[in-house]
Amino acid sequence: MGGKVINESVTLRDHEARPNYGATEHDDNSVFIEDPYINSAGVDPSENEQKGSNWSAYINIVCLIAGSGTLGIPYAIQQGGWLSVIILILSAILSIYANIKLIECLYHNGTRRSSMSELAYYAFGKVGLYIISFFFNIVTLGCPVIYLILCGENFHSLLSMVGIDIGIKSWVYICAVVMSVPFILMKTMKEATWLSIFGALTTALVVLVVFFTSISEYPKNSQNQHDLLIIRDIPLALATFSFSYGGNTVYPHVEASMANPRDWPKILSLATLTITIMYLSIGIPAYLTYGRTTLSPIYLNLPSGFATNMSVIMITAHILLALPIYQTAFALEVENYIGINVQNLGKTREFIYRVAFRLATVLFTTYCAINLPFFSDVMALLGSMGNGVLLCITPIIFWIKLFGWNQLNGWKEKSLVIFTLVFSALGAVTGTLDALDALWKDIMREWP
Repeated sequence: MGGKVINESVTLRDHEARPNYGATEHDDNSVFIEDPYINSAGVDPSENEQKGSNWSAYINIVCLIAGSGTLGIPYAIQQGGWLSVIILILSAILSIYANIKLIECLYHNGTRRSSMSELAYYAFGKVGLYIISFFFNIVTLGCPVIYLILCGENFHSLLSMVGIDIGIKSWVYICAVVMSVPFILMKTMKEATWLSIFGALTTALVVLVVFFTSISEYPKNSQNQHDLLIIRDIPLALATFSFSYGGNTVYPHVEASMANPRDWPKILSLATLTITIMYLSIGIPAYLTYGRTTLSPIYLNLPSGFATNMSVIMITAHILLALPIYQTAFALEVENYIGINVQNLGKTREFIYRVAFRLATVLFTTYCAINLPFFSDVMALLGSMGNGVLLCITPIIFWIKLFGWNQLNGWKEKSLVIFTLVFSALGAVTGTLDALDALWKDIMREWP
């Protein structure tokens, strides 16, 4: 993402930007919805079949956010003690608030920006574009690389137990081929809905397995000790909880795919509530059972056999399903930037160019997963900074820059904004320091 920015924003007629997002009221009281991303891609916005339902937006959010991070929630509670559950719930509330603000910013002055990077350019010029594009690309391109590594390790671990040992690198190649098919073939976030459905189901199954296994194991572990509050480790728990709601880099694309974008606050709130219920359902019973011995990922605490293997299988399936969605968000941003759309190229050339670009993306991520040392640690470091900046801080800073501090609703909302910025900054700094420590330890272990 370079120094220029896409000038394909969609002007919304007779529209006051904030309240109704993409909805434009007409004299006959009917509502006309424009889909900005589809329009910028050269597709007639009147073609309703190109637009996703509220359900598809909801399921996309749940799949993207409630993923492999679910397995770390019990350990985060162990770090902070029982009262850290309040921080988890607070993280959810602040994430909803900040990302409603994010979408409001997209429609500032009645013109819809297509992405967070374009919004950054609109609000802060080239400096904003460079900073946000860097973090955006780190999250949306780097996460798939980490996911590929994790998938390869999981398959190697599972199948080695039954005598199939072809090496982690071979499994990474196989996973890359599997995930490349939907990534190359599906064009927008709306077409990713079927992946999200299965991805959300796999996460739900993991939650159920850990939930029931933890309850059944409680009598054997009732002697385990618990803490009400561990003040010194609260920042570490905060970092985990904050990043457990990361992924809002794709929210502009999810909202753009909605036939009724004015329903965004409702859909985001419902999806975040669902994710939070999943987190509480896996975190509370697991910490209750394993107490101070709780590990991350939580399946390390489960008895060997069905429960552990099922958890690993389901979370690996989720990762494979979430991979194409993350990469689609990255591809949509870059394709829009370099003009790979039907309007510029026509349907045939657009398809050829899109397939070529996405194939190159798959090859690049696979190369990074196979060849770069300490890549997981480096990405954890950059991801901590990136998610910390993008999740709550950036949307609120954008909103204040575009709408003005005095447009906040009195001192109650102003106090909420200040608290959100401090809360998020603490999580970002703590997560970054923790990732730096892990990277340093791995380097010293490898190169003493």
